[in-house]
Amino acid sequence: MINGPLISSQRYLDRAKVVDKAYRFNRFYVEVYPVVLRGKQYTLIMDGHHSYAAAKLAGIEPTYRPIRKKLAKIFKGMTQREIEVLLINNITDSHLYYVESGEVVEELAMPEVRG
Repeated sequence: MINGPLISSQRYLDRAKVVDKAYRFNRFYVEVYPVVLRGKQYTLIMDGHHSYAAAKLAGIEPTYRPIRKKLAKIFKGMTQREIEVLLINNITDSHLYYVESGEVVEELAMPEVRG
């Protein structure tokens, strides 16, 4: 299910929520969406950021799930280009970044140059 680097635009995490989940659960679900953005394959965390962080804290690999049916239906009615523009421009609290390193995906933070 993970195709290409794992990325996100949500950096905010409630540390208490992450710790609570890490102690109470042994399975952590994370919704992801494999997508090509500006010609490169990524996997975008769509939901479950706190669960992902809790899994890492607990030393357990998260369980990745596809996006919810309602969102999948919306994306199905869009072109690849429309999805790309939406996902690049609709950030939560950060530019898209590599989840493992925290580094911004620079090629997705810069305006697209057409030539």
